[in-house]
Amino acid sequence: MMVIVAMLLLGTLSLGPLLWRIWLDRSQAAADVVGADIRAAINRRLRGESLVAVRVTAPSIWRAGRVMLSVPSGYESLVEAVWAGVARRLPSGYELVFAAADGGSVPSVRDSEGRDLPRAA
Repeated sequence: MMVIVAMLLLGTLSLGPLLWRIWLDRSQAAADVVGADIRAAINRRLRGESLVAVRVTAPSIWRAGRVMLSVPSGYESLVEAVWAGVARRLPSGYELVFAAADGGSVPSVRDSEGRDLPRAA
């Protein structure tokens, strides 16, 4: 009897993490498919590659999956143009999040006399 319990415990300790990793890999693969579909829809809507970044997090047991759209500051109109199509393509169990750019400005560079130097490229 003790041998059976030891074998079950050893099997659980070795197969448990392996099965958990397989489940995580499959859910991440499904999230990658969702992300590819959304990127393709954005590219079709905007007729080419754009500055819209798409990040997809796979759903877990305790939380929904997340599709995050973000753009640099000043390009918010791109998200306005594509969000409705993205929302229609979201599968159940995913939420849509818009990440705002921080809008921070580039600090000016001054010479030794205190004059602002022009920005290069």
